[in-house]
Amino acid sequence: MERKSWTEAQQYCREEFTDLATIDDMTENKKVKSTMQEAGAGDAWIGLKEEWQWSLVDRENEAEFRSWEPGQPNGGEGGDSTHPYVLVTERKNWTDAQRYCREKHTDLASARNQAENEQIKGVIPHSNHLNPVLYWIGLFRDAWEWSDGSSSTFRHWGAGEPNNQGVACTEIEPSGQWKDADCGDGSHFICYEDELVLVRENKTWREALQYCREHHVDLVSVTTDHIQRWVSELAKGASTAHVWVGLLHSYGVGWYWVCGQTVCYSNWTPGHEQVESFHQGVGAVESGGGQWVSNLTKTDQLNFICTTKDGCD
Repeated sequence: MERKSWTEAQQYCREEFTDLATIDDMTENKKVKSTMQEAGAGDAWIGLKEEWQWSLVDRENEAEFRSWEPGQPNGGEGGDSTHPYVLVTERKNWTDAQRYCREKHTDLASARNQAENEQIKGVIPHSNHLNPVLYWIGLFRDAWEWSDGSSSTFRHWGAGEPNNQGVACTEIEPSGQWKDADCGDGSHFICYEDELVLVRENKTWREALQYCREHHVDLVSVTTDHIQRWVSELAKGASTAHVWVGLLHSYGVGWYWVCGQTVCYSNWTPGHEQVESFHQGVGAVESGGGQWVSNLTKTDQLNFICTTKDGCD
């Protein structure tokens, strides 16, 4: 068993598998715990890391831009504005400032490149450099993020955790509880392997279904936000504008997945969920944004995504 820092573990998992483990619920936590017990491992890295993030959630365009003063970060001050940038001279704490911006404008300002940083700087009045007036911006350090970028909010911290004062990563203990630790520490780690396969061949929906069942298990059923994220990422590599998934519509049933589950979680393009009750249809996802569409027919030929796992989970 290898011991690596969190960054080294992340790189290894991405090269050899998919990514460091993401844990969405207690069932998955128990699976990871069982894997550790079988391997006889002690504490091990999982994919949860504390990060600086922008209040304005814009993951498609967000860059890892930072413009710290020497010796920073050591606090939370910056500039307060939105798109287009608006200076607010009321004094508020960061949370109240965020709430104000979201109610009155869009959000606290995000400086995602040097040009935006200069625009924000341009709305701030000149002040005495010995006692400068400071303004909030939307960068905060109150969030934990999974290595694969998923939005799972499940946490299983041990008593008194997390308690690390610096930038921290997450280890899982043999007990199954989590603790934060210095990301540079050497530790065992847990990878996960993606269960989805993008097939870059143009086939009708029925041909795609047959291919997946012959070569893998089935067309993918997108039953959770976690699976949706995987599908969206894979779809970006498609050679067609849309990608087949295992989504069907039948008279008297409505929309359902080939795994046998009716649609509960959904990510429809506006206007595509409602179809005539007698309509026999199939669904696909957009290659760019990952939203679902219903305006295709079973004779259209698209790339498609297969799953290597049985069932709807």
